[in-house]
Amino acid sequence: MVKMQKIPASLSRLLSVSMLSLLAACGGGGGGEAAIPVTNPSTSTNTNTNTSTNAATEPIPPLVVSNYLASSEEYAAFNLLNSERDRCGFGKLNQNLQLDAAAKAHADYQILNRLVTHVEETFNLGFSGKTPSDRVIAKGYLSAGGVTDEIVAYEGTATKTGLGANGIRGLLGAPYHLRGLMGGYREVGLSVRSSSDLGTSPPSAYLQINAAYKASQGSQLLGSTEVNTYPCQGTTGVNSRLNNESPNPIPGRDLGTNPLGSVVYVAVREGQVLKITSAVMIQLSTGQAVSLRTPITAANDPYAPCQEGCFKPHQAYFAADGPLQVNAGYQVLINGSNNDVAFSRVFTFTTGSNV
Repeated sequence: MVKMQKIPASLSRLLSVSMLSLLAACGGGGGGEAAIPVTNPSTSTNTNTNTSTNAATEPIPPLVVSNYLASSEEYAAFNLLNSERDRCGFGKLNQNLQLDAAAKAHADYQILNRLVTHVEETFNLGFSGKTPSDRVIAKGYLSAGGVTDEIVAYEGTATKTGLGANGIRGLLGAPYHLRGLMGGYREVGLSVRSSSDLGTSPPSAYLQINAAYKASQGSQLLGSTEVNTYPCQGTTGVNSRLNNESPNPIPGRDLGTNPLGSVVYVAVREGQVLKITSAVMIQLSTGQAVSLRTPITAANDPYAPCQEGCFKPHQAYFAADGPLQVNAGYQVLINGSNNDVAFSRVFTFTTGSNV
């Protein structure tokens, strides 16, 4: 199911970075992930890796950073996303200029047509391809097959200053989009655009993210015994509350008036089965346990089953049932199993002042 949102001129910043894109498959979350057929399956390999010692040994190519100006919002977004992925063991992403171009074109399309959407229509201004796959192929990427994911953050202001880092931070606090940002992609394109860039109104600004991997490379895979989380040990600046995500992680609950607290994402190697048997979060300054919602897995995802965007058997998340304290430390204890092998994880993280 595809959904497009028309943006009213009066939309306030309250929706800001959590007024996010919708899955172009069935109403799940995290972006418009889509597989592109492999034109020559015999060329596809599965030599995938991440920073784990348990992963395959193929190195990730050196990061391309010089094409983003150091003063740009794209540079800020790229650096924050990579530092968070790297710290928690999900592997860094390379910049790709073709994905950059696809991201810019779709950001401009949404500005021109006052939409937050994964689907473009030929009769609208700035058409660059109907689906995320169409758009990256049009820019010369993935013609030989692969997977692409598209994620959007929106603010109702013409000022895009700070949207690069704040947009990433907000997306990292929203479970369906966090799932996409920590996915097994290898390359990314970023664009931060506003109505000021195009001389249009009403005021709007977008952080557009296109992540992908080519069929010839395969995805980055966690090691077979790894259980990775985000946040992880030592993560700082974690959003203390979630006021909005589309799709809504709790259908029927108004997150604007009854927000969630911080979200914890858990993942094992794709193709394996993750089970969470218990989760505890404790505020370090008081020793008090935080009220948590039941962990969401593939078995109880409210948007399952769907082709892409729902939580898969190797993924899960849980969230505080209400906002956490800002600038405060928390300890998390998780028990579960990875392919029926028991595991325990303990780590601490610190919330930020929120964005």
